[in-house]
Amino acid sequence: MKKYIVIERSRSVKSFDFINKDTKDLGDIWHTHCPYTLSENKKGDLKPLLFESRRDAVKFKNTIQFISNEDWVENGHVHKVYGDSKPKWKVEIYGGDLFK
Repeated sequence: MKKYIVIERSRSVKSFDFINKDTKDLGDIWHTHCPYTLSENKKGDLKPLLFESRRDAVKFKNTIQFISNEDWVENGHVHKVYGDSKPKWKVEIYGGDLFK
């Protein structure tokens, strides 16, 4: 059976974000910011929230995109100073590796 994750890969070329398994529900979303240069021995510590259905993943994606959009409106000028683009969260099929 396919597993899905909610991930953001477009904001920065050096890192990505994903919803992690500390998330309890739509009102309590936690995400992890991870550099692409993370050492191999630390990659096993990453725990994305896995979804059984795409429909459930889309609910979380829509919620975190809304939160990110609000943050961008308020703090976009700060993010731009650091070279970040507006976040675009997506649902991806999870194949066991976040670093594809």
